[in-house]
Amino acid sequence: MPGRLYIKLILPLRLEWEPCYYIPLDEFGDAGKCACRVGDRIAVKFAGRKEIGVVSETDAVPDVAESKIQPVESIDTGLPPVSEEEIKLWRFIAEYYLCSVGEVYKAAYPRQKTASEKAGSKLRQRKEILEERTRLLWQGRIKKLKARLGAKDAELGKKHNDAVRARLQEQRAAISAELAKAEKILSQFDGELEMSSDYSKLLNHLPEGLNVSELAQGKPLVLNSGDRINYYIKAAAGVLRAGRNVLILVNETALTSKLQDSLLDAFGELLLVHHSKMTQTGRRRISADIRSGRPHIIIGTRSSIFLPFRELGLIIVDNEESPFYKQSDSAPRYNARDCAIELSLLHRCPVVLGSVSPSLETIYNLQCRKYTAIDTERPESMPFELIDMQAERRKNGVIGPLSRKLLHSIARAKGKIAVIRGFEKEDDLRKALSEFAPEKVCDILTIPQAARTGLEGYGLIAMCSADALFDPADFRSDERAFQYLERLRSSGAEVVLQTSQSAHQVFHLNACTPLLAERRQFGLPPYTRVVDIEVASAVAPEGLSRELRLAGFAVNAFGPVLRISLPRNKMLLDNKRQLAAKLAEYKKSHPRERFIINVDPA
Repeated sequence: MPGRLYIKLILPLRLEWEPCYYIPLDEFGDAGKCACRVGDRIAVKFAGRKEIGVVSETDAVPDVAESKIQPVESIDTGLPPVSEEEIKLWRFIAEYYLCSVGEVYKAAYPRQKTASEKAGSKLRQRKEILEERTRLLWQGRIKKLKARLGAKDAELGKKHNDAVRARLQEQRAAISAELAKAEKILSQFDGELEMSSDYSKLLNHLPEGLNVSELAQGKPLVLNSGDRINYYIKAAAGVLRAGRNVLILVNETALTSKLQDSLLDAFGELLLVHHSKMTQTGRRRISADIRSGRPHIIIGTRSSIFLPFRELGLIIVDNEESPFYKQSDSAPRYNARDCAIELSLLHRCPVVLGSVSPSLETIYNLQCRKYTAIDTERPESMPFELIDMQAERRKNGVIGPLSRKLLHSIARAKGKIAVIRGFEKEDDLRKALSEFAPEKVCDILTIPQAARTGLEGYGLIAMCSADALFDPADFRSDERAFQYLERLRSSGAEVVLQTSQSAHQVFHLNACTPLLAERRQFGLPPYTRVVDIEVASAVAPEGLSRELRLAGFAVNAFGPVLRISLPRNKMLLDNKRQLAAKLAEYKKSHPRERFIINVDPA
């Protein structure tokens, strides 16, 4: 049998194994063996369809009969390789969130992105061909100019009258200037100019930064502050000066532009923005900028953790408590905040978790000394006024959906006014406001809209139905409500809340430590790990639930969703692996049944 190099590949498919292929060395020769490395992206066929796989192992030992192993289609796809850190991150996500590494690869490099990279590769090849032709033309031009310059020097070596000598010297100076210009242009094609003067100037004019070594403490750093931008600027400047990249994660696409505006004066063209609403071409250019080796600041949403970082020096997760860092729609159902912490370990760089009100998981990790708090001066939050709607109704102090107290606050307010609606209809609110305070212009926002807006610059924030913050079916509801109210209080505006649950503990907390005590009492995260299994079949939950209970797992059923609580102890990883094995076993014996696994549901 001709010589073969067996390799294993990660394919962008939901596979529980990594298929084996071979490179026929008689066709590719020793170059095939040398060219194929872990991380390379090569073309193969799987189930009759062409796929781009990532080499995960070379010189592999076939785990099936050699006659069943297919050859690769092409080892030269023109696509840049995947780094070792990227593959390690994929494997972490696959193991932690109980999915396949192929599903993570598909999320990191979806088909549209790969197609865009292929198109970019073709354009790059055409550009390289054109540049090579242009380079050869300039080399020929320089050769001719040098010959002309030599001829002029030879003529100047002869005897001439002053007028002729002056003319020859003028001609020689023109040829020399033209030669210098041509050589400068050629030097750009030969790669002699490593960094443009403009780019160097940007790095030289960065603001004063923190020492990178002071940040690298080996633990995630928690910045609990309403004013975090100044710290971000100093930390990022220090990392850029060291020649490394900075990743700043934000929880909403709309916040990327807002943060970019805040950092623009300090960093200018060093800022790159990455999110799902960008064109594929725009995202491909950002990947190319990262691979270029030049330091940048990348402001991005959760998918930015999959960018091809090589020199990552700092990760910042702003509003780390946000549920929007959790991918819930499709596999892999990862949390970008937790993946960012793993990413920082892979790149040996610090990670900063910024928030005005950190998540209970982060507070728990601070208490366990797994995280370190950054000492900053935290401005005192503004107190809010609480209006008891039940008492107001008894006193006939309500006009439509609004209390008279709230309307009086709006009438006397100075500056911009934000009205946040919960259960109310926008038309009803506008009618009540126009009748009582027609001269006031109010921005009426939903609860999610207010969270995305940021609410800076308002003189008054009025929340019509704060009860809408609570969901009795969600054990995270009180935590989310407290965090939301803390963001309102930190905006600097006067805050007025209407509620029919004025005795609710959340309205009277100065810190969320009591909520953490409740979680411990009832065995909820962060003291346990939760895995939700949503079963598509109406009958299947009972059968799967029975199988899991027999295997020793604690299962609670919520309709089609089975919730499994795993103790957060030294056996956690083993228990998750046993759960994954049990689910795989059940799937094998019930191939028609479908279920979705969601680790750490938001």
